[in-house]
Amino acid sequence: MLLREKTGIRKPFVWSFVGAGGKTTGIFCIAEYLQRKGFRVLVTTTTHMAKPDGNNFVSGECVDDIRRKLDERGFCVAGISVTERKIKGISMETVDEVLNFADAVLIEADGSARLPFKIPASYEPVIYPKTDRILVTEGLSALARPVSEICHRKELFCELTGLSSQDLLDEEKMAEGIVKGYLCRMREEFPDISLAVILNQADDKTREAAGEKVAENVISLWNRHKNVPQVLVYPLSWRRIRENKEDLDWLFI
Repeated sequence: MLLREKTGIRKPFVWSFVGAGGKTTGIFCIAEYLQRKGFRVLVTTTTHMAKPDGNNFVSGECVDDIRRKLDERGFCVAGISVTERKIKGISMETVDEVLNFADAVLIEADGSARLPFKIPASYEPVIYPKTDRILVTEGLSALARPVSEICHRKELFCELTGLSSQDLLDEEKMAEGIVKGYLCRMREEFPDISLAVILNQADDKTREAAGEKVAENVISLWNRHKNVPQVLVYPLSWRRIRENKEDLDWLFI
């Protein structure tokens, strides 16, 4: 259950989405779910994201425009156009102001060049300081394919894991990339922010089984570190969840 449904208290929250293979789909899936629950949800980015179609887009930094759109529709995307198809985010100061009236802010905080798997560079991701939860997303479609074809920052991934760019990505190395590339760094840099892993694109039984194997490896590798908090790992299909408007209460427990 969501906090407001249990207590009646409005406590806005901020989630930042990093990684590859379905961040934007996941953000919109969660935003639409919260909108159906009566929450007012802002979507933005600390880097760049695709400019959305439809009437939910607010161009610019005007807090009053964002408030009006949330009052009208319960959900909007705010950003500044950099091309016809791409936006950059509003300032962190503007997000601060929006938190005075929004119930949730969902932030795309990482780029992936439209590839399903990623390891971040030292200057990535760009995390809003008031983030409550970081969701690391990776796409299961990257499995059993050459690293060179599926990985953003493939040189960093090869250096981290010992693979070559022509090696096929398997479940163990995907988990190793997630733990070493994201979880360990995020834990060190943002010790007070909770972490979760989304293994997206579990669109069929084969992918679901592969996702479960990756999840087991992530948990095993993570638990080898001392004094680390629990990290929840979810193999899922954002596409299927969004199409079927499935319940997402389990994500908020």
